[in-house]
Amino acid sequence: MNKRHYLFTILFLLLSNLLAEPKDLTVVNKKIVVNGQEANILALTQSNGTFGIRFKKGQNFDVILKNTLNIPTSIHWHGLILPNQQDGVAFVTQFPLYPNDSYHYRFPLVQSGTYWMHSHFCLQEQQLLSAPLIIESPEDDQIVDQEAILFLSDFSFTQPSEIFRNLRCKSHSKKEMSDNNHPDLVDVNYDAFLINLKTINQPDFLKVASGEKIRLRIINAASSTNFFIDLGALVGELIAVDGNRIQSFFSSQFEISVAQRLDIVVTIPNSGDIFPIIAIGEGTEMQAGYILATNKITEFSNVFKKLTQKSGSLNNRQEMHFKALFPLLKKTVDNDVKLELGGNMSKYIWTINGQTWPEVTPIIVEEGQRVQITFKNTTSMSHPMHLHGHVFQVKAINDQLIDGAMRDTVLVSPNSSVTIQFDANNPGVWPLHCHLLYHLEAGMLTVVKYKNFQQPL
Repeated sequence: MNKRHYLFTILFLLLSNLLAEPKDLTVVNKKIVVNGQEANILALTQSNGTFGIRFKKGQNFDVILKNTLNIPTSIHWHGLILPNQQDGVAFVTQFPLYPNDSYHYRFPLVQSGTYWMHSHFCLQEQQLLSAPLIIESPEDDQIVDQEAILFLSDFSFTQPSEIFRNLRCKSHSKKEMSDNNHPDLVDVNYDAFLINLKTINQPDFLKVASGEKIRLRIINAASSTNFFIDLGALVGELIAVDGNRIQSFFSSQFEISVAQRLDIVVTIPNSGDIFPIIAIGEGTEMQAGYILATNKITEFSNVFKKLTQKSGSLNNRQEMHFKALFPLLKKTVDNDVKLELGGNMSKYIWTINGQTWPEVTPIIVEEGQRVQITFKNTTSMSHPMHLHGHVFQVKAINDQLIDGAMRDTVLVSPNSSVTIQFDANNPGVWPLHCHLLYHLEAGMLTVVKYKNFQQPL
């Protein structure tokens, strides 16, 4: 981008921020069809019906959120660096949004990339109250010809409260997690996995042309399911994780844990009409699907093959090879924090340093510090750990030092450790938690609290 173009872009963004009307976003009840059966879900919608919301880097995030439900809700803007009081976590950074209330969110966008938004109130995320949140950069059009959003969900006809109750009842007959040396991959048996709210029997698709470059923005919005992504005949260039650019990594298969995002560029070959993309649930034989097609598709029955055996477990081997394009500056660690991730399956309680939310000891940091956190997972389940309001760099996996990717969510595999670092440059009280919804509900949350920060609630 030349200097004149850059200055024009800055001027355009300044004027658009001054003149733009806020985007509307409404929390509503919605019906979808899953496996031929009607289902009631919760949804985030714009008045024009668009699934998700888009901005350009440099614009203001300017949204009026309205709750039309007859119950409270709270929406978190996952992965965004934003003011603490706009983070959307009920009773931590904000009060819930009560029925028929609205709230005006407004703050500058300092990032670009693939993000998402979801409820942070009770178990509403399992009712699919979530949607994509994309922040475009000026370089996006130079990278690809088209893009496709693949928004992954796990769906159950059983109410989330009943799922949670069943987990706690069934757990009484099990040993503590720390006594089990074999990975437990599945907490919940789901009825379907979805991409863009559609099953593999009637999948979403994008019409493409030979030679085109397509950017796949893959968002794992599932409540409890990690996925393997299989591109089939296509070779993908992974260019970003969790909205942050990395040095190119090439493969046809990728791992994505709950709450993570992958930006993958594929080139459509000159031969072939249909290019299926498959998301396989960890520890299951169930799939969700998406299709890139050079011709219109009307018949899907022969596109996807059923699996005959369950998949294995995510293992962070790929994570070892990811390198941030814009890593943290080298700096001495000022604050070294150790967090033990624990669990007790006999009571279905999940802990951080033996504590369950809300009775936790905050992690105290000071503005300007380089903070290092080492997660030690003593359980036989993986935990995707998410830090609000910050971007961190993965610095070690099982004590093996790396200059890894910049992320906001990192998977800590069973009986393993992961070390991250971040700069304490965004004062507040910030949740740090496992993003498996039922682990979160069962207590696996703490907070990073800046010293002397005064809560504005």
